[in-house]
Amino acid sequence: MAGHRELKRLKERYSLLRDWYGAEFAMTEFAASSHTPQARSIADVLPEVLKDVKSPEAGKLLQVENMWHEIIGESFARFVRPGYFRGDEFFVEVSHNALIQELQPIVKNMQEQINSKLGPGFCSKVTLVCSGSRPSR
Repeated sequence: MAGHRELKRLKERYSLLRDWYGAEFAMTEFAASSHTPQARSIADVLPEVLKDVKSPEAGKLLQVENMWHEIIGESFARFVRPGYFRGDEFFVEVSHNALIQELQPIVKNMQEQINSKLGPGFCSKVTLVCSGSRPSR
């Protein structure tokens, strides 16, 4: 009897696909659907997807990004952007490597602004790096 139920289910699926795609493409879609992985519960997938978001560094970066223009000021915002955290050290991405030396004098001020707006000890050090130099995970 299990075979009869399965056959009936397949016929119903084919009928739906034929109505939706037309007779010409129904069999193609029917075959493709048999090779499609089974749906997974979002509860099973979500922890894997959010593992980076749940990291302390990602949370800190999000806080800095939300206040970036207040921290850095409009005049510097076009040259530097929040990069990433490694522990308490904050890496700021600079648009061109020639600017790293030029912007070095404001690094201490950046750290002070971050700590004043987000709490003492939020950031232990600010390091300027070239854009695109984020380490792979």
